[in-house]
Amino acid sequence: MNEIIKICGVALIGLAATAVMRGMKNDWGGFVGIATGLVLLFFAVGAMYPVLGFIEKITENSAFSVYVETVVKAMGIAVVAESAADICRDFGESAIGARLEFAAKGLIILLSMPVIESLLSLAFGVRE
Repeated sequence: MNEIIKICGVALIGLAATAVMRGMKNDWGGFVGIATGLVLLFFAVGAMYPVLGFIEKITENSAFSVYVETVVKAMGIAVVAESAADICRDFGESAIGARLEFAAKGLIILLSMPVIESLLSLAFGVRE
Protein backbone atom coordinates (compact mmCIF):
# COMPACT_ATOMS: atom_id res chain seq x y z
CA MET A 1 0.00 0.00 0.00
CA ASN A 2 2.87 2.36 0.76
CA GLU A 3 4.33 1.86 -2.72
CA ILE A 4 1.20 3.06 -4.51
CA ILE A 5 1.03 6.11 -2.27
CA LYS A 6 4.65 6.95 -3.17
CA ILE A 7 3.98 6.40 -6.87
CA CYS A 8 0.85 8.55 -6.82
CA GLY A 9 2.69 11.24 -4.86
CA VAL A 10 5.50 11.36 -7.40
CA ALA A 11 2.96 11.50 -10.24
CA LEU A 12 0.97 14.34 -8.67
CA ILE A 13 4.07 16.36 -7.78
CA GLY A 14 5.39 15.89 -11.32
CA LEU A 15 2.03 16.87 -12.75
CA ALA A 16 1.88 20.03 -10.66
CA ALA A 17 5.47 20.98 -11.53
CA THR A 18 4.83 20.37 -15.22
CA ALA A 19 1.63 22.42 -15.16
CA VAL A 20 3.37 25.32 -13.40
CA MET A 21 6.28 25.25 -15.85
CA ARG A 22 4.00 25.14 -18.88
CA GLY A 23 1.81 27.87 -17.40
CA MET A 24 4.87 30.10 -17.17
CA LYS A 25 5.62 29.34 -20.85
CA ASN A 26 8.80 27.67 -19.70
CA ASP A 27 10.35 25.05 -21.97
CA TRP A 28 11.39 23.00 -18.96
CA GLY A 29 7.85 21.70 -18.48
CA GLY A 30 8.36 18.92 -20.99
CA PHE A 31 11.58 17.83 -19.36
CA VAL A 32 9.96 17.77 -15.92
CA GLY A 33 7.17 15.61 -17.34
CA ILE A 34 9.66 13.23 -18.89
CA ALA A 35 11.71 13.03 -15.70
CA THR A 36 8.55 12.25 -13.75
CA GLY A 37 7.64 9.54 -16.25
CA LEU A 38 11.08 7.97 -15.97
CA VAL A 39 10.93 7.94 -12.18
CA LEU A 40 7.53 6.23 -12.37
CA LEU A 41 8.91 3.74 -14.89
CA PHE A 42 11.77 2.87 -12.54
CA PHE A 43 9.25 2.37 -9.71
CA ALA A 44 7.29 -0.01 -11.93
CA VAL A 45 10.38 -1.93 -13.03
CA GLY A 46 11.50 -2.25 -9.42
CA ALA A 47 8.11 -3.63 -8.47
CA MET A 48 8.40 -6.27 -11.20
CA TYR A 49 11.59 -7.91 -9.85
CA PRO A 50 9.78 -10.09 -7.27
CA VAL A 51 7.25 -11.14 -9.91
CA LEU A 52 10.00 -12.08 -12.35
CA GLY A 53 11.82 -14.01 -9.62
CA PHE A 54 8.64 -15.93 -8.84
CA ILE A 55 8.02 -16.73 -12.50
CA GLU A 56 11.61 -17.89 -12.92
CA LYS A 57 11.35 -20.08 -9.82
CA ILE A 58 8.18 -21.87 -10.88
CA THR A 59 9.30 -22.42 -14.48
CA GLU A 60 13.00 -23.24 -14.07
CA ASN A 61 12.52 -27.02 -14.29
CA SER A 62 9.59 -26.86 -16.66
CA ALA A 63 9.36 -27.44 -20.38
CA PHE A 64 7.51 -24.13 -20.56
CA SER A 65 10.45 -22.03 -19.38
CA VAL A 66 11.35 -21.01 -22.95
CA TYR A 67 7.81 -19.83 -23.59
CA VAL A 68 7.54 -17.91 -20.33
CA GLU A 69 10.94 -16.30 -20.92
CA THR A 70 9.82 -15.20 -24.37
CA VAL A 71 6.59 -13.70 -23.03
CA VAL A 72 8.43 -11.81 -20.28
CA LYS A 73 10.97 -10.43 -22.76
CA ALA A 74 8.19 -9.39 -25.13
CA MET A 75 6.40 -7.59 -22.30
CA GLY A 76 9.64 -5.79 -21.42
CA ILE A 77 10.15 -4.67 -25.01
CA ALA A 78 6.55 -3.46 -25.18
CA VAL A 79 6.78 -1.46 -21.93
CA VAL A 80 10.09 0.20 -22.82
CA ALA A 81 9.00 1.00 -26.38
CA GLU A 82 5.65 2.39 -25.26
CA SER A 83 7.34 4.59 -22.66
CA ALA A 84 9.83 5.91 -25.21
CA ALA A 85 7.07 6.48 -27.77
CA ASP A 86 5.07 8.42 -25.18
CA ILE A 87 8.10 10.63 -24.57
CA CYS A 88 8.33 11.24 -28.32
CA ARG A 89 4.65 12.21 -28.36
CA ASP A 90 5.13 14.53 -25.38
CA PHE A 91 7.63 16.44 -27.51
CA GLY A 92 5.23 16.55 -30.45
CA GLU A 93 7.01 13.89 -32.49
CA SER A 94 4.17 11.41 -32.88
CA ALA A 95 5.59 10.04 -36.15
CA ILE A 96 8.82 9.01 -34.42
CA GLY A 97 6.80 7.45 -31.61
CA ALA A 98 4.71 5.48 -34.09
CA ARG A 99 7.80 4.20 -35.92
CA LEU A 100 9.34 3.22 -32.58
CA GLU A 101 6.27 1.19 -31.68
CA PHE A 102 6.32 -0.45 -35.12
CA ALA A 103 9.97 -1.40 -34.66
CA ALA A 104 9.19 -2.84 -31.22
CA LYS A 105 6.41 -4.97 -32.72
CA GLY A 106 8.87 -6.29 -35.27
CA LEU A 107 11.33 -7.15 -32.50
CA ILE A 108 8.61 -8.95 -30.56
CA ILE A 109 7.71 -10.99 -33.66
CA LEU A 110 11.39 -11.80 -34.19
CA LEU A 111 11.74 -12.80 -30.56
CA SER A 112 8.70 -15.08 -30.79
CA MET A 113 9.81 -16.91 -33.95
CA PRO A 114 11.23 -19.94 -32.07
CA VAL A 115 7.95 -20.27 -30.17
CA ILE A 116 5.93 -19.98 -33.37
CA GLU A 117 8.16 -22.57 -35.04
CA SER A 118 7.71 -24.93 -32.11
CA LEU A 119 3.94 -24.54 -32.13
CA LEU A 120 3.75 -25.07 -35.89
CA SER A 121 5.88 -28.21 -35.75
CA LEU A 122 3.69 -29.50 -32.93
CA ALA A 123 0.54 -28.73 -34.92
CA PHE A 124 1.84 -30.42 -38.06
CA GLY A 125 3.11 -33.38 -36.00
CA VAL A 126 -0.34 -33.91 -34.50
CA ARG A 127 -1.96 -33.53 -37.91
CA GLU A 128 0.10 -36.32 -39.47
